[in-house]
Amino acid sequence: MDADPQTPEPARGPAAVADALTRSGAFVECVFSCAACGLGGTSLIRPHGLEAKTCLACGEPVAVTVFERFPRRQTMSPGAPETA
Repeated sequence: MDADPQTPEPARGPAAVADALTRSGAFVECVFSCAACGLGGTSLIRPHGLEAKTCLACGEPVAVTVFERFPRRQTMSPGAPETA
């Protein structure tokens, strides 16, 4: 079966992950930094608030980066019995 030529390739990479998180509407964890006063930190924020995020110290706009989340991997302790 031939692929539909109008169907775009699925988005991949960090930008696609950030886009999917922000489109979900759920809280996302982000890191922010203010170029004006140097304040920085992490925050939980709803996607609609990302573009309007301002510095709590000086009120200037901040640079925001959404953290990419990876699935948790189950790790086993050395010598622990395997479970199926």
